[in-house]
Amino acid sequence: MKKLIFCLLTFFLCMGIHAQTLKDSVNVLYKNYFDLLKSKDKLDTVSLEIKNLKTDYQSFSDILESNNKEIKKLTDAELFSLKDQLEQRRKKIINTTDFVFSANASLNAIKQLDATSDYLTQISNLNNPENSELGFSLSLEIGKIIESKIIKGNSKINGVKRNKFLNFVDNIIKSPISEALSSAIPVVSSIKSVFDLVMGNALQGNDVSIEDVVEVKKSFKVYLDHYEGLAKAQSDFEQNLGNLDIRKEGLVLLLTQYTYERANTLNPNNIVEEDKRLSLTKIINKYYSKDMIQQQVDIIISNNSSNQNKGLTNNKLAYPTYALNQAKFIRDEIESLSKEYISIYTSYQSSLKNVLEKSKNIGDSTRINSKIRDLEIKLAEVKVSFEDNLNIDRLNTTFTTLSQY
Repeated sequence: MKKLIFCLLTFFLCMGIHAQTLKDSVNVLYKNYFDLLKSKDKLDTVSLEIKNLKTDYQSFSDILESNNKEIKKLTDAELFSLKDQLEQRRKKIINTTDFVFSANASLNAIKQLDATSDYLTQISNLNNPENSELGFSLSLEIGKIIESKIIKGNSKINGVKRNKFLNFVDNIIKSPISEALSSAIPVVSSIKSVFDLVMGNALQGNDVSIEDVVEVKKSFKVYLDHYEGLAKAQSDFEQNLGNLDIRKEGLVLLLTQYTYERANTLNPNNIVEEDKRLSLTKIINKYYSKDMIQQQVDIIISNNSSNQNKGLTNNKLAYPTYALNQAKFIRDEIESLSKEYISIYTSYQSSLKNVLEKSKNIGDSTRINSKIRDLEIKLAEVKVSFEDNLNIDRLNTTFTTLSQY
């Protein structure tokens, strides 16, 4: 358990680039988990106590031997009770593999949510200055503004040929310094760069007046508002996802450690340090599949088939009560995390819709409404796919089954 705490502390310290408030929120998130472990007898503590009792083993064996006659006098009902307890222990150990498998599958679904390329690509396309899905193309609109407000039919502007000036403007809009088309920020920067170009040209002579510059600024503002709105929506979206990513990685670490504990209890030191570089999915396939664990448990029980007490007291079949609480914590956190991811996507969609609604004065309202509906349909598809892959019902079912024994 010290290794778990050390790993988690190291993990969170690596996140130093994030705000202190984010660190605090993550620490608070897992406080209950650590309190849970502190409040229960831990498996490593139990193992240590067993080692310390080795010197008393002979005395313990004498006690068992002296009670053999009493054991033989057990009624059928009492004997069944021992068998039943051992069978319940067996089922709990085996059913834990189902829970771990489902929890890992659900976490993998959360990790793969970012692969919702169709939905996010459609949003990314809105930041392309040549995109005309909303009824306007930024590159064309900026060119029209420059033509009407600055060039005004002249062949030259302060000594610069019309075509050369327009080519500069077109190049700035279509080829921003940053080529990250997934972000609206380069587009905003491009609009501002064109305005700087106009200002610079205005200072070179008398062909462009201050009034012309003011008119250009007013005309540019509606496009700046549109793309800055997209930029803010995306920035908030990415920041919120980043916050959840930290929680997600912490939860993966907790489930991994939980799997190590359960696997190593049944087969001590089976998972070596080198294996810990493997993904949890590979660890499960290699060491913790249901068939594998069932076989190991049945061998231990069959070796003590004549005495259920030995099976119940065998430390390899130990199943501490805190392990069930750990499972509940992991299950609850996966469910909570999945809901927050969907909430972030829904909020992103709402922000985008607000930006698009406000931009109907520069675009085609029919096309904008169509784009809003398309995005809503794509988001609905994302949710359905995510919920299918998450399969929270199966996770809850495996936990309920685990809790019955």
